[in-house]
Amino acid sequence: MKLNKLNKYYIGLAIVLLVTTIYRKIAYKGWERYNYAIGITTPSTYPMHVVNAYFLLPNDDFEGANIESTNNFTTTWGVDYGTTNHASSQRLPTQLVIKYFSYRDKNFYADTLNLPQKQMLAAFKSTEKNKQFLMLSQYAGPKKGLSFVIGLANNGNVIIWLRGIYFEKELLKVKLKAVEPQADDLYYEKTLSKKEYFKYAFENLSDSLKTVYKNGFDANANYIDTPSRYIEKNRELWEYQQKNGFIDFKK
Repeated sequence: MKLNKLNKYYIGLAIVLLVTTIYRKIAYKGWERYNYAIGITTPSTYPMHVVNAYFLLPNDDFEGANIESTNNFTTTWGVDYGTTNHASSQRLPTQLVIKYFSYRDKNFYADTLNLPQKQMLAAFKSTEKNKQFLMLSQYAGPKKGLSFVIGLANNGNVIIWLRGIYFEKELLKVKLKAVEPQADDLYYEKTLSKKEYFKYAFENLSDSLKTVYKNGFDANANYIDTPSRYIEKNRELWEYQQKNGFIDFKK
């Protein structure tokens, strides 16, 4: 039986739609999409002001970190200040863009850091299998996943942890070099000088704390090599949640 032109057209259209659907599913990579939080932690004795902190994702997308606690000087080293702020699951990040001022050494640090793709994906897959995802958000339905925590220590040191229930993995540890800020790094209502922007960034830091820092308090600290104690700090909470049926994970 010969096919007429109309039937050939419909068959061709069906093939095109099938190929397009398959391509979209492959490009979307739903099996590599997860919910995750992104937060920043800094030592309370080393105030930082973050100008920019965000993850670059595949396909030219990005996901911002929560910088409010850092810039309000209310963080404690190693404590997770993450939050979920995206409506749907995302591809895992490829790079971290970070720009910040450090109060005590009066330096500006900026860099774009590559992230270990295979390690991150393996961590998400294993923790999902072992039911170690954190409850990240209750809004618009519960969202579970892992938390990226960016630690900004003194002397330009940066560390990134990936965290879940009874899970913490160090993804990256680097020491940044101080650089000169560009004009767009110094913008607040208008472009400021470095000295003016520094004054604005730390204007809410109390005079008493400034005096304490000036006198050298905690000057010899080495926070980048200080254990976070994340699991130890949360163990009691997780044991309580497991006992009362709020979480169920594999050991």
